[in-house]
Amino acid sequence: MAMMAEFPKNVSSEREKKLVFLTARVHPGESPASFVCQGVIDFLVSQHPVAQILRDHVIFKIVPMLNPDGVYLGNYRCSLMGFDLNRHWQDPSPWAHPTLHAVKQLIVQMDQDPQEPPTLSIH
Repeated sequence: MAMMAEFPKNVSSEREKKLVFLTARVHPGESPASFVCQGVIDFLVSQHPVAQILRDHVIFKIVPMLNPDGVYLGNYRCSLMGFDLNRHWQDPSPWAHPTLHAVKQLIVQMDQDPQEPPTLSIH
């Protein structure tokens, strides 16, 4: 007879956890977003009681920088290819908007089957 893992009453199993996606820095000029994202990560991995409760009930997927090439180049709004990435969420190109394409692919996959571990195919 197989035994199922028993969870304390206040701890959810992975299947019962909610999923939260956090993204930052889609516009390179949003440098304060990096500090906010770092603060969120620091809090979530801390021993603060609220952080522990959040980890017990929520799975966090964090993408701290959606536009690393634009940030590296010192652009204010656009990517290396000159695109404002916020205007391309509807149909992101794996070639021109690879970070958006990958994140959207992950979000859609997790929405369709939250029980399956995510896999990404980068073209």
